[in-house]
Amino acid sequence: MRAAAPRATLSSMNGDTQRPLDLRSMVGHRESVGADTPLEEVHRRFSENGRDFLAVVDGERLLGVCARREIAMQLGARFGFSLFGRSPAREHMMASALRLSVASPLPEVLDKVASRTDLSFYDDVLLVDGAGGFVGFIFVHALVRLQTGLLVGNIEALERSRKEVAEKNKVMEDDLLMAREVQLAMLPPTGAPRPPGSRWTFSSQYRPAGGVSGDFFQLIPISDASAGILVCDVMGHGVRSALVTAMLRAFAEDLRPMAADPGALLTRLNQCLMGVLRQAGHLLFVTAAYAVVDAGRMSLAYGQAGHPTGFIRRASGGIDLMPAEGDVEGPALGLIEDYAYASGTGGLHAGDAAVLFTDGLFEARNPAGEEWGQERLKAEVAAHGGLPIGELLPAVVSAAARFSGAEAFEDDVCIVALEAGS
Repeated sequence: MRAAAPRATLSSMNGDTQRPLDLRSMVGHRESVGADTPLEEVHRRFSENGRDFLAVVDGERLLGVCARREIAMQLGARFGFSLFGRSPAREHMMASALRLSVASPLPEVLDKVASRTDLSFYDDVLLVDGAGGFVGFIFVHALVRLQTGLLVGNIEALERSRKEVAEKNKVMEDDLLMAREVQLAMLPPTGAPRPPGSRWTFSSQYRPAGGVSGDFFQLIPISDASAGILVCDVMGHGVRSALVTAMLRAFAEDLRPMAADPGALLTRLNQCLMGVLRQAGHLLFVTAAYAVVDAGRMSLAYGQAGHPTGFIRRASGGIDLMPAEGDVEGPALGLIEDYAYASGTGGLHAGDAAVLFTDGLFEARNPAGEEWGQERLKAEVAAHGGLPIGELLPAVVSAAARFSGAEAFEDDVCIVALEAGS
């Protein structure tokens, strides 16, 4: 008989019941490289697999972890490839990475993850066996989602810990200011290599107003010819909003099978969010917009939930609103549990692009208190219509910044674009 794997234990607050949890079941990926792998090969592996972290191993022995963000900074610096491209991965490992044993009790696991207060807050967690061997990586959003589920399923425990959580919220707010770069690293990077043969191009501009942001976006590849872009704006700022964006990222990953239908995806996303927040006792909602660009059929599908209507930047130079009339204009997520969101559809030509944004962009105000507004935003997109989307979006954000006359935006700013290729 096969030996049972070491198990962590979930216990209710009253200790009457126990539910075993095998931490191995939470492994998100097992990507690794050899200790002597050249750094340029490590960089290539990151580009191909889309991971943020790779284990560094020497045979069966785990040495440490390489992080995408650190490798990108090293090789992206002047003469980076010349200086570091051939050096081995063992020389470029993270200074520290959280390691958890498969035998660790779950309360200890969650305490260690929650206690990280620096730029490692959103890093994947290493899982090792009893001998210290590499088992795999656990995504932090999986642990956040698990912890949220425990809180929702145990109202008594939530009430007992309410005061403690309230006292720690302020501390977490200060600590999570350090997490800005980590949160940025969770988002799809502009200019990242597209899958070979893709007939779509993605670009983004993201400017958090504070340390952590309530704005969120996700690129969802569907096929070589089609992809979707999801933009969300969580009510408020700070720790709670940042944690909700982490949940949204996890939900969006889980909902990839319905990514081709904006109405269906938003409907299910709303149900997932309501399920988590039902017992929280506070009003919280999320505006969202989701567009699918299909360069094979040259078609666009679009849905929105209380969000500003996006644009279609035509290759010919014109600007149209997304097809968002009637039932497509649904309420924000988190308000009506059984609401069925609808999709609007439209045609595209090669070079047309879907452009989505959050309200922080067009609500930028000048010193006189005048708002930049959606009409100026639309006009700015039209004025730079001939630019590639990778140049268009920075030009639009710069125009809003010039109008406000301030060094930073008062609210989070996010604008993304997905262009149909020929």
